[in-house]
Amino acid sequence: MKNYLKSYLAALALTLLSLGNAFGQATASGTIQGTVVDQSQAVVPGAEVIITNKATGDKRTAATNGEGAYRVDLLSAGAYTVKVSKVGFASQIQNVDLLVEQTVTANATLNPGAVTEIVEITSAATLVDLDKSGVSQNITPTEVVEMPMIQRDVANLAYLAPGVKAADSYDPTKNRYAILSVNGAGGRNVNVTVNGIDDKDNTVGGPVMQLPLEAVQEFQISTQRFSAQNGRSEGAAINMITKQGGNLYHGSGFGYFRDQRFDTDEKVPNGTGGQVAEHPDYSRQQFGGSVGGPFKKDKLFGFFAIERERESEGLEETGTSFTELTLAKGAGLAAQPSAVIPRPFYETRYNGRLDWTIDSRNTAYVSFNSQANNSLNDQSNGTGDLTNGNYTTNHMLLANFTLNSVLTNTTVNQFTAGYQYWNNLIASNISAPLVTFPDASFGTNTNVPQQSFQRKWQFKDDISTTIGKHTLKAGLDYIWNPVEGGFFEFSSTLEIDFAADPSVILSDSKNYPKGFATPGAVVSMALANGNPYFLVATKQLGLYFQDDWRATPRLTLNLGLRWDKDFNMIGASDVKNSRTYQELVALNNPFSNPYVSKLPHDDNKDFSPRVGFAYDLTGQGRHVLRGGYGLYYGNVFQNIPLFMEQMANPTVFQTVISLSSPTDIVTGTGIALGNWRYGVDPMPVPPPPSTQLASGSVGRLMDPNYRNPVTEEFNVGYSWSLSQNSVIEAEYTHVLGLHENKTMNIDQKVPVGGVCCSRPLDPAFAASTQPELASVRDEQSIGRSHYDGVNFSFRRRMSHHFTVNANYTLAWAYSYNGGGGSFRNYPMLSTNPFASWAWGPSPNDERHHITLSGIVDLGKGVQLAPIMQFGSARPYAVTNSSNTLNTGGGTGTAVIVPSNNPTNWFAYAGNNTGAQNCFYGLSGVTQACTIAAYDPLRGEPFFQLDLRLSKNINFGERMKLQLVAQAFNLTNRANYGNDFNGNIASASTFGHPAGFLNPSATTIPRSLWGEFGFRFTF
Repeated sequence: MKNYLKSYLAALALTLLSLGNAFGQATASGTIQGTVVDQSQAVVPGAEVIITNKATGDKRTAATNGEGAYRVDLLSAGAYTVKVSKVGFASQIQNVDLLVEQTVTANATLNPGAVTEIVEITSAATLVDLDKSGVSQNITPTEVVEMPMIQRDVANLAYLAPGVKAADSYDPTKNRYAILSVNGAGGRNVNVTVNGIDDKDNTVGGPVMQLPLEAVQEFQISTQRFSAQNGRSEGAAINMITKQGGNLYHGSGFGYFRDQRFDTDEKVPNGTGGQVAEHPDYSRQQFGGSVGGPFKKDKLFGFFAIERERESEGLEETGTSFTELTLAKGAGLAAQPSAVIPRPFYETRYNGRLDWTIDSRNTAYVSFNSQANNSLNDQSNGTGDLTNGNYTTNHMLLANFTLNSVLTNTTVNQFTAGYQYWNNLIASNISAPLVTFPDASFGTNTNVPQQSFQRKWQFKDDISTTIGKHTLKAGLDYIWNPVEGGFFEFSSTLEIDFAADPSVILSDSKNYPKGFATPGAVVSMALANGNPYFLVATKQLGLYFQDDWRATPRLTLNLGLRWDKDFNMIGASDVKNSRTYQELVALNNPFSNPYVSKLPHDDNKDFSPRVGFAYDLTGQGRHVLRGGYGLYYGNVFQNIPLFMEQMANPTVFQTVISLSSPTDIVTGTGIALGNWRYGVDPMPVPPPPSTQLASGSVGRLMDPNYRNPVTEEFNVGYSWSLSQNSVIEAEYTHVLGLHENKTMNIDQKVPVGGVCCSRPLDPAFAASTQPELASVRDEQSIGRSHYDGVNFSFRRRMSHHFTVNANYTLAWAYSYNGGGGSFRNYPMLSTNPFASWAWGPSPNDERHHITLSGIVDLGKGVQLAPIMQFGSARPYAVTNSSNTLNTGGGTGTAVIVPSNNPTNWFAYAGNNTGAQNCFYGLSGVTQACTIAAYDPLRGEPFFQLDLRLSKNINFGERMKLQLVAQAFNLTNRANYGNDFNGNIASASTFGHPAGFLNPSATTIPRSLWGEFGFRFTF
């Protein structure tokens, strides 16, 4: 690591010495540039340009060069005045609103006159960014404040960008927040930064924390082809900026309220094509406020925002669960039935920021963000009782210190130090056996306890210079995680499984003469123990260099190169101690030796070229052609090597009791399971944690050739500025995903000698003293995906009392049994992961997607703000309840169809032997079958209309009360999306909705939701 830092510092010093100047646009800032001419359109060199921040009074100065051009970088997002002066000419002032990572062109035409004479330009700068070559969209401060947002989660506004849609939550910690599918991916590979500091969840992906909405100034989402300054994401990049104080005191107070009385019934699918009306208990209150202003005018400013949320929700028991649990309690069992499982949620978010103008060339700020919440029973599934729940606590911190230094008029530097902390605990106060029935359960939830945490220090420096037509940038980004990981347990208490529900056991005296104590009533038991932790220390280093070259007044070239290096992200330090690795080394079999012949290591050659162009076709800033190409490397999330890392602990966390046959002996009792009596005979005695894998365990490996995921991306687009206030854009984007994760069972069962099926390593295990593994699952980076999309957009800022943001995307997102940014994808056949039938649409593929939003000023303080989203039907898979091809664990479930009739899903339903014979060509049957294609079916289109109606009441010039009514899913549509049943084992439910789109997420309205609120500002 020291060598890498020394190399970088040496290169940085050489850059400074050789260039003399350096300049950089950090990711949390923007640029104002322009050309100054006189009335005859001749360029005006040597004109003085003063750019003043309206809120803080900070000033930056520049002088036009020989071509009349000026450029000022590293400006905080906000409102500015641009004053241009030259002896012999009247001065000119215009107002500019600068958004994050935006380059605003503010040209000036000077008229003859005294320099003290000032001409104010009232027209706004064009909407077209003349330097932008990538694909991005800014969410403006007005949109942050005025658009309808579910749960006040600002990430919901990212749906307004083309190529972005809602995706299902991929982890319990993300259920309450917007999950973004960008370019067909699953949401994990969206990299979020706050004030330039990493907000990534290194365990499962996506962002860690959410900010109080009152603290969000704006954000930009780059869906493709961002610059070399940004890395560690092969998906999208979101750059969020917090508010700051200014010379005027300002603030807000708000309250928003939801209640079940404002909601309509949910049309819950019954699985067979019908619907059942449900009206869950629900209420939520969100309240808080903000205040900002000067501690010392023009010098020291502060800002603080806080938001509280109280939510009360009830999860209704499904089917007959409550009845069954009531019967179990009446019979003396420890069940605590409840018709509704309470699921309260409490959260506090706050943000504080202090800005300091040190002198005319140096400014600094420190920002601190906190989010803490706790909840109950978010692991409950509607079939358990009060003992089957859990509690969840989350605590997240994110802080940064940033120093901006103007070294010369053309040289700036930004240094940032950041800290991130996250601790998520899902646990239970009850430790009792888990007792399950077919339709109910009670006792400690099988998913608890589990914990994830990370501490992250980050140091960044961005430096750059303008030399003639070149803006040269270089930077370092170093992240140190002294600890990240956690623990994960399953079956932490004894699981006892009954074959029948309590209603059957208590009423069927013939088969259950002793009730629950009848021998044979319990059909299986399970328990796990050992060390469940996975703890690693990791580092990440990124270096970049970029040249934004204005080759001609109309052509800008973006030429960049980035290098990223990870340290221990794939758990390489644990591989040698992992029991699977040790066991396969000891086995020394030619079949498995390639997987343990060398140790995996983090990539060393993740070089990412970034090339782009922006060409002003007419030179008037109205027609711009842009495009480019780049490579983008992503993270290896800790959930990928997690199980391998657990197997490197002193004791192995694994199942130590697994009884499923009547002849299995209940551990420590000497009683066969078929004779064991619940409540009468002794409970099993678990063995102590083992230092070795038990026979029948699942082996876990990290492939020796594992690599970071990477995407190849290119785009070409066109922007047409219809007027100063409106623009039409068209864009073609292509993303090729490579080295995506896929979990391969290298010991998959295959036919041997015309008989199905046995594992290739069976003979080797039989001849050794090593415990035989049920499967050997190797994490490989061989997955592939691609996305092609065409975006058409129309944007209009406020003019004639309304704004418009409209997008249409025509897209194709395909992959091999997976999707971009996801992991733990199992192929149907590990022996043929790239078969033609494995290629199909990704789960978030939508052929057509439309978003339409805007703000309409109706007069007299009344505003209307709608957001409409439409998406064509997404795909879903056909599957089976059993392992059709008898391939063993660690493979996807295949559905076998005749080769000449590949959509005959039910050809071998309930006939696995026939399916195996036809597919493998066994038992004298001709090989005439194939596997059904991946995701061949489509669900229902998605449509959602949200509406915000507000009435503004002014009190003097600076105080305003806004009364708000919001409706989410105004048309009361039941959006089932692709949550359909594709299981051929159940013909009655096949092809019918099983639930709602994105079933794990709580941000998709399942009926019409109503909300009322207010916001007071001063």
